[in-house]
Amino acid sequence: MDARGIVALLANPETRRALARVIVETEPPGGSPRAIERLTQAGILAATGQVDEAALRALLRESVRPVERGVERFLTPQGRLMGLPARPAERLELLRLLASRVLRPDEVVTEKELNLRLAVFDDDVASLRRLMVEAELLERTPTGTEYALVAPEPATAD
Repeated sequence: MDARGIVALLANPETRRALARVIVETEPPGGSPRAIERLTQAGILAATGQVDEAALRALLRESVRPVERGVERFLTPQGRLMGLPARPAERLELLRLLASRVLRPDEVVTEKELNLRLAVFDDDVASLRRLMVEAELLERTPTGTEYALVAPEPATAD
């Protein structure tokens, strides 16, 4: 069972009471036999009825997420936007990353399609789209009905 499942299991007061009885060892695994069974199936209790510390440590190791560096730290593990950086340079870098994930160079999509793609990152697709346009990462086509990535300016030779 993953950490989320453990938290869901412990949301049940009956299960928490049974676990508390086991932890304080005031009596043999008591309380609801059903709660004890759920705790055992989840790997919190060993077959002996005692807390399975090794299993809990393993669960903790599995649930530790490496610290993200750069603008990736503004995204959830599922890739959803948690917020925008306060620093303009970081905000631009994050918007550039998101734009590269929703469109390929030379790809042209309708506003509806762009909105569907942006919705993967945030529910407020209009604001996200506007920020990308204002940052000159996306542009509307001359007809005004489609969007494309802004082509990078060619490097000039000095």
